[in-house]
Amino acid sequence: MKRKLGLIGAALVAIGGGAHAQSAASIYGLVDIFAGRFGGVAGINAAVKPATVVSGGGLTTSFIGFRGREDLGGGAYAAFELSAFIRADTGAPGLSDGLGPPANLAGDPFFSRTSWVGLGHASYGSLRLGNVTTLMFHNSLLNNAFGGSTNFSPMNLVMFVGGPISGGTAWTNQIVYDSPVFSGFSFGLAGALAEGSGKRNLGAALSYRKDDLSVGLAWQDVKKTPLTFADGASFSQTRSWLLSGGYDMKWAKFFANVGAIHDGGTPTAPADRNHTVWSLSSAVPVGPGKILVGYASRRTGDIVAPVPATAPGGNISRRVASAGYDHSLSKRTDVYVLAMRDRTATSTLPAPPQRVDASATSFGVGVRHSF
Repeated sequence: MKRKLGLIGAALVAIGGGAHAQSAASIYGLVDIFAGRFGGVAGINAAVKPATVVSGGGLTTSFIGFRGREDLGGGAYAAFELSAFIRADTGAPGLSDGLGPPANLAGDPFFSRTSWVGLGHASYGSLRLGNVTTLMFHNSLLNNAFGGSTNFSPMNLVMFVGGPISGGTAWTNQIVYDSPVFSGFSFGLAGALAEGSGKRNLGAALSYRKDDLSVGLAWQDVKKTPLTFADGASFSQTRSWLLSGGYDMKWAKFFANVGAIHDGGTPTAPADRNHTVWSLSSAVPVGPGKILVGYASRRTGDIVAPVPATAPGGNISRRVASAGYDHSLSKRTDVYVLAMRDRTATSTLPAPPQRVDASATSFGVGVRHSF
């Protein structure tokens, strides 16, 4: 009997040891839902009015994911990440079910947020293959008081969500190299293969982060034709750059961004339009929370093609101002209240084109929980 119990104990230890060896892998995610009155992320226009909503992603788009890392010895490691967007207000996966004509983009693949595997070394950097967040969007996240918000962040709304930039916030079929950090400096290089869908995408970023200062410069050239909403909804070929910075003065964090987008149109309808973008934002600690304020502007001095009055607004200019308070209940849970003023100028049809100015105020009260 003692021998049998000893064998059972040894087996349990072996099973426990095997489980411990897999402890580098984990499930993680976040759920963020707000209620309020909202005018939409693509830019208000004269034909669209704010609606009362219960919606997802006031400060962060909800997601669930799996990630892991294995030590290969000698400073080398292997890592992976798989994560999926969730529309938490309805339970549907992804960001969109797809777009109808003229885009005809399919809905999001399940792991459209990230899906990559890679190898790295402490001294030589890392190489990732798959669907990876773009270097430019990552640069903006690090220097933006509103972080990754795609509903209330002025910077993200004028540059990445409601702007003319193409390619979305992550590229599929991508190869990304991230350097190690040298005295606060690091750089990244990225390329997304076309695989028969238009041409390739290229990206590069240089950053400096030390003590209370952070500075980043990112550039990208997008020519790949989108197949799903996760690839971005624009077929335009664009080149963009973004210079970002942040400084923590302890009593407040300040962030600034300035950049430009060149819209070359599509292969069948070439264009030559230039847009300038800039933003300022700040996070001021107050007790267990922080006050968030921000302003961003996008303008073009070029002639833009007129669009129907029902199209998302802002092909001439868009200006967004947001403010709110984010209160931490714990390390994983916070509640927030946010307000946003969205102002656009749009060249509309029918002929002759007319400039139409529109504005709307949105607000939301939400809760965010990470796990």
